[in-house]
Amino acid sequence: MSRLRYLLLLILIATVYKVHAQQDMDLHLSNTFLPGKNILKIKRDFHDPYLWVLAKNNEVYRINSVTKQVDDFSDKFTAYGNFRFTDIAGVNKDLVFVATNADVLLEYKNSALKKIGNPDGVLGAITSIGTDYTGTYVTDNTRGLAGRPTANSIIIGTDKGMCHYDYDNDVMLAGSSKVPAKVFDATYRTEMFSDLEYGPWYPGQDYQYDVIELTQWTIYGGWLYYKYQDFANSINTACYTYGWIDDMNTANAGVYFIQIWGTEDGIFQNNRNYSYTLDWPHKQYLKGININKVTSILGLVGFGYLNQKAISKENVLAGTDNGLYFTNSGYKNNIDGLMGNYTFFHYDPLGNKKINDICVNATSYTTPVCEDGVWVAAIDGLYLLKPDFGAYVDKKQQLQAIQFEGNGPEVTKIELCANVSINAYFSSYVYNDNIQQWYKDGKEMANQSGTSLSIKEAGEYYVVMYDPCSEVHFESNHLTVTQVAAPVFSFNYPDVLNYCAGSSASLKTDDKPNYQYRWYKDGVLNGNTTATLDNITETAKYKVEVSACAGNWVASKEVQVNFITIPTPVLATDKASYCDGDQATLSAKVLIDASAILNWTSYQYAWYKDGSPITGSAAAINVSQPGKYKVTVSGCSGSVSSAELQVDFIKLPKPVVSASKPAYCIGDMAQLIANVNIDPFTTVSWLRDGNILPDEQDKASITTNIGGNYTVTVVSAGSCSIASSVYNLGFTPPPTVSIQQIVNTTLCDGQTVDLKASYTSGTVTWSTGATSDKISIQHSGTFKATVTTTAGCTVDESATVQYFPNPTLNVPSATLCQYTNESITLTAPAGFVKYEWNGQPGTNTFTTNKLGSVILTVTDNNGCQASQTIAISSHCDDIHIPNAFSPNGDGHNDTWVIAGLEGDPTTTVRVYNRLGSMVFQSQGYATPWNGTYNGSKLPASVYYYVISTKGTKQVLSGSVTIFN
Repeated sequence: MSRLRYLLLLILIATVYKVHAQQDMDLHLSNTFLPGKNILKIKRDFHDPYLWVLAKNNEVYRINSVTKQVDDFSDKFTAYGNFRFTDIAGVNKDLVFVATNADVLLEYKNSALKKIGNPDGVLGAITSIGTDYTGTYVTDNTRGLAGRPTANSIIIGTDKGMCHYDYDNDVMLAGSSKVPAKVFDATYRTEMFSDLEYGPWYPGQDYQYDVIELTQWTIYGGWLYYKYQDFANSINTACYTYGWIDDMNTANAGVYFIQIWGTEDGIFQNNRNYSYTLDWPHKQYLKGININKVTSILGLVGFGYLNQKAISKENVLAGTDNGLYFTNSGYKNNIDGLMGNYTFFHYDPLGNKKINDICVNATSYTTPVCEDGVWVAAIDGLYLLKPDFGAYVDKKQQLQAIQFEGNGPEVTKIELCANVSINAYFSSYVYNDNIQQWYKDGKEMANQSGTSLSIKEAGEYYVVMYDPCSEVHFESNHLTVTQVAAPVFSFNYPDVLNYCAGSSASLKTDDKPNYQYRWYKDGVLNGNTTATLDNITETAKYKVEVSACAGNWVASKEVQVNFITIPTPVLATDKASYCDGDQATLSAKVLIDASAILNWTSYQYAWYKDGSPITGSAAAINVSQPGKYKVTVSGCSGSVSSAELQVDFIKLPKPVVSASKPAYCIGDMAQLIANVNIDPFTTVSWLRDGNILPDEQDKASITTNIGGNYTVTVVSAGSCSIASSVYNLGFTPPPTVSIQQIVNTTLCDGQTVDLKASYTSGTVTWSTGATSDKISIQHSGTFKATVTTTAGCTVDESATVQYFPNPTLNVPSATLCQYTNESITLTAPAGFVKYEWNGQPGTNTFTTNKLGSVILTVTDNNGCQASQTIAISSHCDDIHIPNAFSPNGDGHNDTWVIAGLEGDPTTTVRVYNRLGSMVFQSQGYATPWNGTYNGSKLPASVYYYVISTKGTKQVLSGSVTIFN
């Protein structure tokens, strides 16, 4: 900031200080409570008239601020005497919270004591508590300004963070902060606590102490200062003043907040809006004195707007180690957002004793606000002081508070005509406590205490405004009203005057000297200023205003003057419709009552058809021809024609009856059709042989199987009717037909049968599409023959042909081993009446030991046959046993090779000589015999073998010869 700016700022501060630094409040000691006790903390709960008191040695008291009754609650808390009680916050007469020097908060609710500790969400050792009267709470979110849902809660500041306890639901609310926290102030109009999580405005400025300031409207943030330059090392207490009382409950109030904090080295002050930097100035008071509590008290707040800024008060109170201090008012005592200017005055009646706490007593928390006392917690007792502002205000001054509506405040006198009123209203910018009373000619006006007054009489009017907290009241400026008599005149006309169009009317009132006149047409001045208004020719509302004094007019009633023209005549008929040959009566009606119309004349009539004149001059005529008719009616206001009326004479078309086909057979349902329209305005009737068929009314077609003479009659809504010619309906007999199956034996699939139709007349059509008398069939089904005569009569006959399915065979192929003489048995399905195997009769089984094919033929109960060829194959290899070999080493037939035994390890081969001695044995025959026995060649001779396997009982035997 430039030196010039600082110089201008200092000049400005000096000027404001010179005006506002004088004392403007006295304090009077009213009551003393709990004498001799060291009172540590006091809190009004603001929900009822009770004050809660915490004294040394864990003593708790409740005081009724109205009756002054003191109740000792100390014994309610003895169970927790091991703690030292440090703070107190009352919610109502039955609910109070006591803080301890640990992480324990005590809740006394409806005669029950509850401990709330760390498991319940208390973060650490409690530093301070307060009741959240704003209905919101803030959390560790971003700037600590994140609002959560409204809840009635206790604010708990600890050395590890701040939390909120919902005492309605007995639960700790979410979102606790996580840094050391302290509650500085919690009243019905101010709430202030630390917000160290947000930190300094600029990084590294650790000497900034962030705080939150809440109102009913919104949340503000600001910075206090410590441990830097001339600032003290600690912050014991803090509060903020509004600066503008009228902005207490408005969203922009934070612009004018003055922050005040008490330390071990006096009181410091800055402006919240500019507290983010030390470029803006701050102040220090009571240097060297330890401050325990700072707060403020409001006075005469009803007079806190605009030009009455010297009347309303907001004074700072400070409790110190050297006694009680108070200041002059800081209300509107700032310039361009700078600080208020205070002088601190010592309250001598309490001496220099230590003051631990201060709480302002309020009897009303909304308009009108009333703070009528100061509770002072001292080291030797509790004191109640009463504020007194009366000695410092000029109660005889008149406040510029009322004025005439529609006029500026400079207009204080008005002349009224009799029976005319004017409103005077009361300005809320001067006074807003709404405790005022209107006076006339020095006398109180009964039941007149609102913000406005309707004045109808001459007199001198003013308002007396009262302060709800004291006997101070002020009188407003005076307004003077004089009165002139109202004019007297007559204007005796009916509310409505009707004249025939083309004539004129006139209106008048009494013509008196010194009266002024002005006439209105449809609410607009027409320029006539005489007592008579002549030559009125237009329909409108007319009235006159008469004045006996300048600027005031008395109006007559409005008179509706109408100029009536002949309305459009309306044509009517005597019937809704007419038939061909009828006579119609047409009449003209003029819808108006002319008995109350001035200058009215009788009507004359002229009739027209299709635009040409016809005979007739009366209000009604008879006609028998279709066409467009109208009438012209003449009278005093001229002629007017009716709308054209179309008159028709209904001529119905003759209906014709026809049939859906040329001829019908006996048993058919015939359909008769009439070329008529079916609608709600026409009645259609069917007749047979002259008799009405009641079930067939209003039908364009009917169905019937009864012959006869049929007619149709049509009757229109106008009762016009016409009948059709007679339609003769007859029915002829149908032809006959029969079907013969030429071959009448059992049929199996694949065979053919012929069907033949025999009929008396007409042509035949089969369901297969064939048109010959005989058809050939090769599958099951029902076959229909339809015969149609030349008259369209048809008859049909059906025959069912049943084909039986051929049997189905699926005997599986089989295998056997011929070298073992194996046999197999083939099995055919049971239930057939005949079985043939290879052309030979048999049963459903057949046994064979031969390879090749077996042909099976079966016949079922219907005589249908089926055949199948079954293959029989071998499932074993052939065995070839040589009858000689020559083990002479020439490489040919040196071993006895038996083909077919290689893959069977169960085979046993034994060879014997002529004497029956076994000379060779082998289990399996993987190595052929080389003609030796025990390593020596056997002599050439005939030997005998026996070959057997475990898989069969068959044994192979024979002889083998060895040649050398």
